[in-house]
Amino acid sequence: MPGSNGRIEAEVLAYLKERFGVPEEANARLIFEERADQIWASSAHPPPGIGALRPSGLRAFRRMPDGLKPTSAFLIALADRIAASRIELPRDRLIPLLHGRTIDLSASDGYVALSYNGDVIGCGRIRAGRLQALIPTGRRRELIEILTADEGGGTEDL
Repeated sequence: MPGSNGRIEAEVLAYLKERFGVPEEANARLIFEERADQIWASSAHPPPGIGALRPSGLRAFRRMPDGLKPTSAFLIALADRIAASRIELPRDRLIPLLHGRTIDLSASDGYVALSYNGDVIGCGRIRAGRLQALIPTGRRRELIEILTADEGGGTEDL
C-alpha cells in the first residue's frame, strides 16, 4: 500500500521548516506520496483497490528543476503556520500581480506565500528582485473580481 516515503517526507518537512518557518510537528500527521513530479499530502492512506490508482488528498508540491514548488492550495491550507517567506501585499500592489505583471521586491529568491489582509491567497516567486504571482488563472480572476467589486470588475486582461 502506498504511503509516506521517509525520504520524501523528510525532504518536504525540512523544506517547509527552512523556507516557510513551518514547524515539522505541524505536519507530522500528514502522509506524503510522490507520483510523477507531484507530491500529494493526505491525512489518510488511500483506499485499497481502484482508489489507490489516484493520489488522495491535496496536491502539495511539484518537483521543479530547481527544487520543490508549493501549490497555492497547499500554502492556503498551511496559512496560519507560515511564519517566514510570507509577503503581505496591499491591494494596489496585489492587483498588478494578479494581472500577470511582476513587481519589484527586495527579498531573497525563492517561493513565497502571498498574503492579503493577513490571509494567504497563494504562491508567488521572487527572482532577481522581482515578485511574480503563481496563482492559477481561475483563482486570480476570482481574487481580482473580489478586489475590484467596487470598481465594476477587472478580469478582462486575464
